[in-house]
Amino acid sequence: MPWKVKTVSDTRLALCHSVRTGLMPVATAARRFGVSRKTAYKWLKVFDLHPGAAACSLGDRSRRPCHSPQRTTGEIQEKALELRDRHNWGARKIQSVLKFQIKNAPSVRTFSAILRRNGRITPPTPVAPLQRFERAEPNQLWQVDFKGPVEVDRKKIMPFTILDDHSRYLLAFKPCTDLTMNTAWNVLWDVFHRAGLPEQILCDNAFNARGNFRPAGLSWFDSRLVRLGIQPSHGRPYHPQTQGKVEALHRSATRELLDFNARKDSQLHFEQDCDAYRNLYNTVRPHQALGDIPPILRWKPSPRPRPTVLPEVTYPAGSVLRRVNDHGRIRFKSYRILCGQGIDGDLVRIEERNEEIAVYYCSKQIRCISHDQLKKDIIL
Repeated sequence: MPWKVKTVSDTRLALCHSVRTGLMPVATAARRFGVSRKTAYKWLKVFDLHPGAAACSLGDRSRRPCHSPQRTTGEIQEKALELRDRHNWGARKIQSVLKFQIKNAPSVRTFSAILRRNGRITPPTPVAPLQRFERAEPNQLWQVDFKGPVEVDRKKIMPFTILDDHSRYLLAFKPCTDLTMNTAWNVLWDVFHRAGLPEQILCDNAFNARGNFRPAGLSWFDSRLVRLGIQPSHGRPYHPQTQGKVEALHRSATRELLDFNARKDSQLHFEQDCDAYRNLYNTVRPHQALGDIPPILRWKPSPRPRPTVLPEVTYPAGSVLRRVNDHGRIRFKSYRILCGQGIDGDLVRIEERNEEIAVYYCSKQIRCISHDQLKKDIIL
């Protein structure tokens, strides 16, 4: 049988009846019910005002003051809600924008309360802390990836994203109709012309030779980056946290554009909205990781201009060279070494050392195999 527990209001009502009906002294009733005499007199005063009322009249009352002279004005609340409805921003970004328009703007917590009070947000769900990294200068690392499909005019559209790691500057958010390396490269080539060349590009394994379960070598996409002097890198499989910044951008774009106010009646309208969002993201939208400033204040173009055409593969005079066949392999001293189908038809340089053989594509080492691993007629 469950315990019968009296509510606070029932206990207070019993105290009042013990004094007024049972004629019990106030001091005795206060000791019996475990309260001070001051508290007992306070509830007797309430009971005397409404002697026939139910126990609920003795419940806890709101401590909200009758007058709040510093309460946020209706004009400020309207501006906050207007920014929320237009951009779907949170309290921190709204406060960062309005503090330049309003003298003594309220705090982030106040704006959060305004949004919650007006049904714009729900209490946040606690999440585990993340390990973060950031490059020291713009263009040291770009993160690239395709956003998941969005249905536009009854077609699947996948925006291709290019994001600078240091400044979070959104270099491209280009709607594409496929997920091929060639499509991604065409977008990158145009961005290289506008922004210059980065030192390194991070992407997932879909752009890697290992993405198709090949054991080693370069992909077609990576080989082009190497020829431009850009270091390709890839996150480990099934670990999107490595590209956390571009993944966070995709979540923001989904919340503030794709599932919010993007026009999906035609691809032209959708592309216009993506361009407008990229401009808003770079120049107006405050970024929490940057101290609530827009990315454009931390970004600058790369000092490395893009060449007019993709450079040819060249090596120093006297190098030992081999041409990659259609299957992505080379032969060297009866060994068959896999270099990747992404560079078939191109030359690679062989460097034979004391205990190993290294294979280079331009200046990048793509294979390093010890003599113990090498066996005749075995593809490594």
